[in-house]
Amino acid sequence: MMSGLIKRLQPSVGISYSILALSFASSAFSQGILTVTPSRSAATVAGTGVVGYTGDGGTATSATLASPSAVAYDANGNLFFADAQNHVVREVSQNGQISTIAGTGAEGYSGDGGPAITAFLDTPTGVAVDAGGNVYIADSHNHRVRKVSAGTITTIAGTGTPGYFGDNGAATAAQLSLPIAVAVDSTGNVYIADTNNNRIRKIIGTTITTIAGNGEELFAGDGAAASAAVLDTPTGVAVDASGNVYIADRHNQRVRMITATGTISTIAGSGTPNFSGSFSGDGASASTATLAKPSGVSVDGAGNLYIADNGNQRIRQVSVGTIATVAGSGQQGFGGDSGPATSAILNSPRAAFADVSGNLTIADRLNERLRTAALPTLAFASGGGGIPSTPQSVTLTNTGSASIAVASIAFTGSFTTANGGSCSALPITLSPNASCTQNIAFLPIASGVANGSVVFGGTGIVAQSVLLTATGTQTATTVTLTSNAASAFVGQNITFTATVQPTGIGTPTGNVLFYDGATLIGTSALTAGSTSITTGLSAGIHAITAVYAGSASFTGNTSAVLSQVILDFAFTLGNTTPSSQTVVPGQPVSFTFSLVPVGAPFTIPITLSATGLPPGATATFTPQVITIGSNPVNFTMTIQTAATGASRAPTGLFGTGYGTGIFALSLLLLPYSRKRRKTGCIRLLALCTALALSLAAIGGLAGCGTGSGYFGQPSQNYTINVIGTATGQSGASLQHLSAVTLTVQ
Repeated sequence: MMSGLIKRLQPSVGISYSILALSFASSAFSQGILTVTPSRSAATVAGTGVVGYTGDGGTATSATLASPSAVAYDANGNLFFADAQNHVVREVSQNGQISTIAGTGAEGYSGDGGPAITAFLDTPTGVAVDAGGNVYIADSHNHRVRKVSAGTITTIAGTGTPGYFGDNGAATAAQLSLPIAVAVDSTGNVYIADTNNNRIRKIIGTTITTIAGNGEELFAGDGAAASAAVLDTPTGVAVDASGNVYIADRHNQRVRMITATGTISTIAGSGTPNFSGSFSGDGASASTATLAKPSGVSVDGAGNLYIADNGNQRIRQVSVGTIATVAGSGQQGFGGDSGPATSAILNSPRAAFADVSGNLTIADRLNERLRTAALPTLAFASGGGGIPSTPQSVTLTNTGSASIAVASIAFTGSFTTANGGSCSALPITLSPNASCTQNIAFLPIASGVANGSVVFGGTGIVAQSVLLTATGTQTATTVTLTSNAASAFVGQNITFTATVQPTGIGTPTGNVLFYDGATLIGTSALTAGSTSITTGLSAGIHAITAVYAGSASFTGNTSAVLSQVILDFAFTLGNTTPSSQTVVPGQPVSFTFSLVPVGAPFTIPITLSATGLPPGATATFTPQVITIGSNPVNFTMTIQTAATGASRAPTGLFGTGYGTGIFALSLLLLPYSRKRRKTGCIRLLALCTALALSLAAIGGLAGCGTGSGYFGQPSQNYTINVIGTATGQSGASLQHLSAVTLTVQ
């Protein structure tokens, strides 16, 4: 029986299998199916349809293949496939060039420890790639799993002798029997579809165990431990990001899943297991659908499961429990390239694998080709950040027999829904054969190529995706410049704020340069679209601008000129007024000044005051408060001195007064009798008065040119500060003074 199974599963060259007793059963109940237009399209990416081994170093579409049986992508988007009857593993690079990475084309076993391209393989049917770029090969007729790392090949499981042996020991000492498929998880654990042993085995490190199947060839065990379940010819294995393992249980016409806790269940396929299987169930629960010889299984990053429904000549997708056909019409043969993927004609598809965008590559085995079921792509015109593009439409159609509700529209990248379509707001309910259009727009947030997608989904719907692409250009900006004060005093700091506003959405980044005319006065980086500098300026009218330097996503621009007025004034003494004057106590004296604007019209009132006045003197300004404006304004300061404010009290007749002399003369009266004193006093008083006046006159004459003042007192010099004070609306003040000298005699 073992040899019969090997013969039954061995890929054949140039032979078409007829599918006997293949029945297309209709569903016993209504079901809705969401389709989108534009839809997936079919194309050939490798192979000419002619059996052969040619083309390395050239374009993959010009190469010849022989029974391609498995496909996988690496993290860089390079495609690897098992070219089974050529006994090699080949790679198609992103630019479409094909090459061999393992095997010489000769059937056999050799080469471990050496270059993979000089090793012999025997009917490799499975391939997987880990996160590090290492390639794993199910070398089926060598009953081994082999690994290519940095170009060197080794065996990691199997002795080469078919059989079942070695669990819980070294994988290289274990026996396998026709391992058809291989998978690897994110931590490097390897999973093997050990086909003729009817088991799934796992390598952790270097140790091998059985995780599903007891070796019997039947169907049993759902809901219990996978290791006790019964499988029938498992030919595909995959693992998702959560550690769930999926099995293409080929002759049980099912896809089964092992949870991370080790429990097995059927997630796709139903009915009594038979040789041919059948087709039904699209748009309904995958567990009630029917399959025909599912031979390969894979899962993408979003958790969508893809089944190579080999006998039905289709690739089917399971999304949130619902199944639908994504490639293949059900006819067997070749056709349909450049048309919808669901209209393509396949011939014994053995595997399908999605790239990071969701585009499927199919090992179309008996067509000797690799085919794609590429997601549709809407390309939008280039646009600036935040400015919605002209929308494009996606048509949603219910091609099933029951109503559906599209409950979610999920975007990746800089894209969004747009007005104008005929679809209602979510949820979008579609009765059988009904359709509507949903508008999509590009809404760039940065310059450069923007790729994304939109996914339409809902309960009971196989999610439908459309890829989106566009190029963002730099967004135009405007720059606004403001000052915290329309006018300010010299010496007062001014804060200038620049705001950079895009014509669309987004937040500009980068630097703003501030200029006073052609002179750079500061540079500052934008934060949340604005920035400021604080600086002082000289008196005058300044032409301030802010220049945004731009960034990769936003164009540079310059603000309008901001006229910043800096106010100042100065004193000048009148042309006919000396800066030093002399006055006699009790007399007034006047000084004439001008207030002069400096650099710009001075529009703030200036209040005048004086300090340093002689004792008892007062200062009067005419006018007291002055608004200069554009031209100088004259004013007069008049100082009224005090009558005695400049002299000291007399100290004697011959000194600074005459009190002492009068007192001395009065003493002469003391010896006289009262009567004689009376007469004498009168005479003496008259004599003293006359004497005092004479002495005063003499003293005045004697004081000329000696620096003494009134009645011989010294002159006093006073420095008088004339102060002008202006107070702005913000409370800032500006003060200047001018000094004059006043001599009081």
